[in-house]
Amino acid sequence: MAKKLRLKIDYFDEYHLLAIASHMKDYRMAYCINQKVGSHLKKFDDLAVGNSEEDHYSWYFCYEKEDHSTLYLISNSNGIRHLIPTKREIDYFLLIKNAVNEVKVGELARQVREVENIIGVFQMDMTTIKDMDVLLEIIELHEMEQLKNKTKQK
Repeated sequence: MAKKLRLKIDYFDEYHLLAIASHMKDYRMAYCINQKVGSHLKKFDDLAVGNSEEDHYSWYFCYEKEDHSTLYLISNSNGIRHLIPTKREIDYFLLIKNAVNEVKVGELARQVREVENIIGVFQMDMTTIKDMDVLLEIIELHEMEQLKNKTKQK
């Protein structure tokens, strides 16, 4: 009998997700994280996950040249709907792409926890979130579109 080989792909291998609970506005949250962590999160066009205006969520982006990682700050609520409806208690997601290691992610979470008016910061297991792979694809496409538009403006 021939052996069957299976290829197991981990779509979330290069990503880490921090869930943030806070009552701060998105621009204030990005500013406070930038001050505490030393990042350079900048506001771009809202992340559109659907065709209606109700499906747009605040989106901030930062590429860290030192360690070649990318930070995304995404609001979970737009006042009408939630980006991830099963996580209504979460206000923002800090998505880290190409993090060097778990220690770096833990240190980042600790620094964000120290920001005043942040209630909590939690590392989340992305495999437990329904359609997370689709959301990551939408985020990556949005990033490419935003960076393409930014280079056209220069």
